[in-house]
Amino acid sequence: MPRKIETALLIDDDDAFRTTLQGAMRRRGVQARTAATVEEGLVALEDAPVDLVVVDYRMPRVDGLSALPRLRRLCPEAAIVMLTGFGDIPLAVAAVREGADTLLTKPIDADRLLREATVLFERPRAPLSSSPPSSRTTYKLDELERDAINAALKDSGGVIAVAAKLLGIDRRTLQRKLKKSS
Repeated sequence: MPRKIETALLIDDDDAFRTTLQGAMRRRGVQARTAATVEEGLVALEDAPVDLVVVDYRMPRVDGLSALPRLRRLCPEAAIVMLTGFGDIPLAVAAVREGADTLLTKPIDADRLLREATVLFERPRAPLSSSPPSSRTTYKLDELERDAINAALKDSGGVIAVAAKLLGIDRRTLQRKLKKSS
């Protein structure tokens, strides 16, 4: 039986998004707290660890990517999800390398976020050491790339040239990746 998310911390500087997501998560039985800055989030985690940490990439003063190692140290067992408004493969790779379990694109609803976070608990987590990556880490990267491509295709209305531009890659490269994955 999958582990249930009971507590969460939402770190995002967008007040409307943060409070809307908090309310939606609370309606689903999750005790969700919020923080408007990375600094507030770190203080909140020192007081009480959580099952799920959600952090936005673009934040004032300290961005979410820079905060990932500290968030992971404070909550080593938590699922850590970084959110971004842009589906970017290099950012997804950097986020996972710095301690996130996955990168998801905004807008996101509470149901999808909780579904994704629950799946993260079922995956083995790579140790936080500098040991060489395992084959599972490579699989995870492939999965992140596929998710980023699917998000870009959705955001572009299925137009490959636009999706490639959103991903920051050449259109032909995206076509090869799509052909390879089918």
